[in-house]
Amino acid sequence: SVDWSPDGTKLGSASCDCTVKIWNAVTGKLILTLKGHSNQVTSVVWSPDGTKLASASWDKTVKVWNAVTGKLILTLKGHSNQVTSVVWSPDG
Repeated sequence: SVDWSPDGTKLGSASCDCTVKIWNAVTGKLILTLKGHSNQVTSVVWSPDGTKLASASWDKTVKVWNAVTGKLILTLKGHSNQVTSVVWSPDG
């Protein structure tokens, strides 16, 4: 999946190469590559305030990332199969 940042300046993309990428939506330049999933990433979504990204993966996890630094904030484990979608609550 691909998701626009709330301010419309960046794109987040999920990939079969196990990464999440953050792109400059104006220039198309790669800003960050987020590595940590061990299987393909199926979904990515920005937090309402634009400071974080959440990603879902076939590795049975959801990860929450700092969208500025690329640092992994949290890994949610417990699914017994692939996680195919992720979404933020509108109030964060």
